[in-house]
Amino acid sequence: MVIAAVFGMAMSVSAQDVTTSKYGVDSVATVTNLSIYREAYKQWEQAKFAPEAATAEMVNAWRYVFLNGPRASQYTYTNGEKILDYLIRTNPSQKDAYIDTLNMLADTRAISFPTDPKTGLSQVANIKAKKGYLIYSYNKNRYEEAYNVLKEAVALDVDHNQIQVGFLDAYFRAAADMVNNGKAEKMTVIDVYQELSDVLDDNIKVLAEKETELLAAKEASADDAEAVANFDKQLEKNEKNINNYKGVKNNIDNLFEPFASCEDLLKVFTAKMAEKPDDIALLQRITTILDKKDCTDSKLFFDASKHLHELDPSPESAYNLGQRCFKDKKYGEAANYFEQATKSSNNDRVFRAYRNLAYCYLNTGSFSKGREAARKAAQVDPTAGEPYIIIGMLYAESASQFSGDLESKAVYWAAVDKFQKARSMDASVAKRASDLIAAYSQYFPPMETIFFNDYAEGQSYNVGGWIGETTTIRARK
Repeated sequence: MVIAAVFGMAMSVSAQDVTTSKYGVDSVATVTNLSIYREAYKQWEQAKFAPEAATAEMVNAWRYVFLNGPRASQYTYTNGEKILDYLIRTNPSQKDAYIDTLNMLADTRAISFPTDPKTGLSQVANIKAKKGYLIYSYNKNRYEEAYNVLKEAVALDVDHNQIQVGFLDAYFRAAADMVNNGKAEKMTVIDVYQELSDVLDDNIKVLAEKETELLAAKEASADDAEAVANFDKQLEKNEKNINNYKGVKNNIDNLFEPFASCEDLLKVFTAKMAEKPDDIALLQRITTILDKKDCTDSKLFFDASKHLHELDPSPESAYNLGQRCFKDKKYGEAANYFEQATKSSNNDRVFRAYRNLAYCYLNTGSFSKGREAARKAAQVDPTAGEPYIIIGMLYAESASQFSGDLESKAVYWAAVDKFQKARSMDASVAKRASDLIAAYSQYFPPMETIFFNDYAEGQSYNVGGWIGETTTIRARK
């Protein structure tokens, strides 16, 4: 292909340094080539990037602008990525040379446009992350190069708000390849997993807070149809972003699974803790990952959690001790630790702390406290169904507190209401909810009990006592 030959020869030249003029030394020539390449690129774009519309003239003009006026326009880089993508796909034998050119493109963009002209915010981390992502996407055999580039990019993004979420998945995959090919120890993939979990959790938390703000603003503007429509669009976009982050988080969790058997993790972490018993960052990593992978029965988890709480007491270390106490059925102690854990800055950890606190109260018969904790868990994660399952179980377990044929059975109507709510809103608990509905529906009163108490099926009924909820009368089938 003529274009490939011309392009390949041209890109053996290095891009010049940034000059005082964004159009370079010969600004007239740069502006002329900029006009030529943009018009040709526009026609190629309108032709839906058909091969016959990709001309050597376009490539030559684009190349000139890139080499001589690297600060002329950011489109030089985004359009250049499209041109190189086309050449990589149509010239597989020269793929690695074009990937090298993409690397040069990214490096030059990071120098020429370190901040986004539209937002004024730094974009270096995202540019580097995209560079690593493209290396890995085009050639998986260059995983080590991609890993090092992505590692640098994530380290640069200290506030966890620059890098596009799709690039993070490539970082973990490249890290896994490093371990699988003997280029790194298993601890590498464990570290990357924890690093990315923090990034993803932070962004999900920010987006969840934004959703709460948008919903409040929408409610306050209920009388303004145009404003409501605008907030709906923002909410839809925000929800899409949340799902994107959750999707990548789920992918990384699944990819981590082969590295995450309790046996493997305990072996790696036991050795590391022996080397650095007072390393707070290591203790935090050990306890967090063992908790996420349900490896909390081990002596290592308890020892690390206890020592971490001694060295650096925090909501996180309290949570881990609560986990151990709960497993040992020391529900009172566990509740105390989980209460401390609710002060965490990590939304996922706060949710689980309130959820587990509710389970503690369920096991100690503190039904009202249990419902309060479960409701707080639901406020932290409005998409989770498990808090409603817990409330339903609290209702059902409190049946002995109610007297009378109808009153003692009415609690099961309220309980099943909660199980149905959980099932309708959260597919991950649907099976459990359905089983509980089937189990507790058998405790509904028979039709004659309903009849002799002057009620009929379908009527509303107020469940009194500590429950204080209105439900619907149903007979046992």
